[in-house]
Amino acid sequence: MDPKEKEIPAVNWKAAKKFVIYPCLTVLGGLLLYLWFASAWPAFTKSRARMAELKPLRTEAAALALTYEKARENPAAAAGKPVVWCVQNRGEDAVTVDGAGDKRLKALNYPMMPLVLGSKHASCDDMLLVINEVPKPGTQLPITVRYIERLRVYSFS
Repeated sequence: MDPKEKEIPAVNWKAAKKFVIYPCLTVLGGLLLYLWFASAWPAFTKSRARMAELKPLRTEAAALALTYEKARENPAAAAGKPVVWCVQNRGEDAVTVDGAGDKRLKALNYPMMPLVLGSKHASCDDMLLVINEVPKPGTQLPITVRYIERLRVYSFS
């Protein structure tokens, strides 16, 4: 056997990387990207449809700028109106606005409402609510609301 023949490898790995391995990795990466995109797209479109459905309520709530105190002062005008309040939900009997114990809420659809735990006055989430009933001024009864959606604000700090 000739010494030159011994040095020639059976597979040229440099050429194999260029023409076999890299294209296979590219196809595999594309397949993984397709699988991820196919599973993420329905959730994305559903979320966008839900936000479009809620946009009229959100814009009306922003235009009204109804606070807890204003709703207490004028119960007839507040009934049936959408609001965006910072709500702390620590339990069915401990749902408050801004974590203040004197600003209590009663949610008609409480099981749908997400828990917002944390220390009092320190943690709350903006939630879209529709006021169902406001007790007469001077009473300590909570305002009855219907929970619609938690408005998430993402921060990366």
